[in-house]
Amino acid sequence: MGFIVNHYIKYFVHRYDKEVGIPYYSYTDFKDFKCEDYCFTNSYGINIRYFFYYYANFKKDKIILFCHGMGPGHTAYMAEIEALARRGYKVLTLDFAGCGESGGKYLGSLNKPTRDVIDLLNHLNLKEQIILMGHSMGGYTALNTLCLRKDITKVVAISPIIQIEPLLQLNTKSKFITKHLLRYERKVDREIFDINIPKYLENTTDDVFVIQSVDDQMVPYGMSLKVIEGIKNPHIKTKRYEGRKHNPNYTDAAISYMDSVFGKYYALLNEKKIQTDEDRIAYFKDVSLAKLVEQDEQLFDEIVDFIEK
Repeated sequence: MGFIVNHYIKYFVHRYDKEVGIPYYSYTDFKDFKCEDYCFTNSYGINIRYFFYYYANFKKDKIILFCHGMGPGHTAYMAEIEALARRGYKVLTLDFAGCGESGGKYLGSLNKPTRDVIDLLNHLNLKEQIILMGHSMGGYTALNTLCLRKDITKVVAISPIIQIEPLLQLNTKSKFITKHLLRYERKVDREIFDINIPKYLENTTDDVFVIQSVDDQMVPYGMSLKVIEGIKNPHIKTKRYEGRKHNPNYTDAAISYMDSVFGKYYALLNEKKIQTDEDRIAYFKDVSLAKLVEQDEQLFDEIVDFIEK
């Protein structure tokens, strides 16, 4: 079944780098925003870049570890990271193996990012309280880490994958293919593969906040937040949106603008009116990054209330 696994790696868990033209924030775009940049070698020999972001008045007793989703690394989430730092937190983040500025030929697995986070925590041996936060695959990574680390007791998961089997089944439309991909994922990391997030959350005393929109097209609501909503545990907090798709932390205006910008972009790609790097750069030249990734400040205030309670 090497063909199935090779196809999976090539089209789903391949290497993720920034796409030419698409704009991303840098920490230098924010006045007085600080960044410390480091590197370590993970447990399977890949160089991992990790970063601390903060403003001068950050809280000394807490660190938020932000886990990025499937894509070109943490810089796709700089608006989220800055929104947390602006509220007084030091934010630790990393590029998973096979993503962004870290080494690795490919992402390779939905479970490897969890191992990267565990390795990073072991490497740093932080004394502060660590709050995990993540989006999509990063939410899955944060929840997996919660299940494995007794020193982590608080997670914010945005549009998270909860279990990979139904998601793979949805994408492959084949029980046969899914079975072989699950066998591959189990082989990559059995300890993480065997985690059952919903079962763990049923009886945990850890505090977990899960946020999702019911029209999420990437991680269906029925496979994520709806499952969590069915768990009767006072330590589990949920927030459901409508109309915000895979990014419930964005404003409604940002979602609308993003749909317009990328809807037109992909239409032009399909029509072969955008073909070169120069075409891509020209298309995004007048796109407002601030409008594209505008964060819901009220939601971030609610996240802070959750963290501080």
